[in-house]
Amino acid sequence: MKSIFSVLTILGFLGLSPIFAQNNKPGVAFAEKEFNFGTFRESAGLLTHDFKFTNTGKIPLIIGDVKAACGCTVPEWPKEPILPGKSGIIKVSFNPAKQSGAFSKTIQVSSNADVPLVNLIVKGVVIPTQIVEEVYKFTVGDIRLETIYAAFGEIFKGQNSTYSIKVFNNSIDKPATLSFRKTPPHLRIKFSPETIDPQQEGRIELEYATADLKDWDYVVDRLDLLVNGASLPNNRISITANIKEDFSKLSSSDMEAAPRVNFDSQLFDFGSIASGAVVEHEFRLTNTGKSDLFIRKVSASCGCTAVQPAKTQIKPGESTSIKVLFNAAGREGNQKKAITIITNDPKRSKTILWINGIVEKR
Repeated sequence: MKSIFSVLTILGFLGLSPIFAQNNKPGVAFAEKEFNFGTFRESAGLLTHDFKFTNTGKIPLIIGDVKAACGCTVPEWPKEPILPGKSGIIKVSFNPAKQSGAFSKTIQVSSNADVPLVNLIVKGVVIPTQIVEEVYKFTVGDIRLETIYAAFGEIFKGQNSTYSIKVFNNSIDKPATLSFRKTPPHLRIKFSPETIDPQQEGRIELEYATADLKDWDYVVDRLDLLVNGASLPNNRISITANIKEDFSKLSSSDMEAAPRVNFDSQLFDFGSIASGAVVEHEFRLTNTGKSDLFIRKVSASCGCTAVQPAKTQIKPGESTSIKVLFNAAGREGNQKKAITIITNDPKRSKTILWINGIVEKR
């Protein structure tokens, strides 16, 4: 009765009769009728959003009732009439406690407007606390990551490959901007979004551009993740790829004219040596094919073995040597070390040489 009396009083003040008011209902226009809270953790606490509306009519607007679809959504609305041209707010609160997964909640607004019923919607995705810890197992400050290893696997030289790491900002109130301290030219990195709001998900999107990489076979990059420009503990992300040459398009005549790798041996046994001794050996490589052989890469299984090819381009019929140095300092017992040779021989692009023996403590 009080609200009706107030409306009649306002109408009288404006010089409008009740009959005129019946023919000129107020209008209600919302700035938005749907709001997405995004993805957030169950422990985020009460979330709120304000739906702003305006009385577009010529008489006062009365919000009679606002009903939510469930008890987890609680609305608040102005109880006094909204004059023509004026605005108001319907505040909607959502409690994610004991909620899980995607949700879409409807709030029904009843008024004396020309459209008496308007539906508002709030939606989002609630991640249960235990799911966050299960999916995002690695922690860098407030940032949780699903993995700190990006394994691209096999990529042919000249091709690009992509990998995505999901991240979650576990902070309650601090946005997080991610970056890397230093990025090599063959890795193109995008953070989506650039700034992750509290309790929201994001992604680190990696693109591996092999054409910009001067390396072959198994390649490892280690990047330091920065959170808001700060270097935090456990922030190292390892990126691996196996870079190979694509021989699949070679014709039979191409294969016939290809280079061929031929080693005089693939194993050198240095027998028994004293700790601290240095062993040197040369593996002899000959190109028995019909075109130039290129040594793409020579790598050893550990730092104790130094490898130095005499030259990296070998013409048909020519030979070269690969010198191996094994330093037994600080070592004892059986030793077996591998030297990997990558070439452009389509039938044998990867060769492994071995040196082994026994280091005796004397």
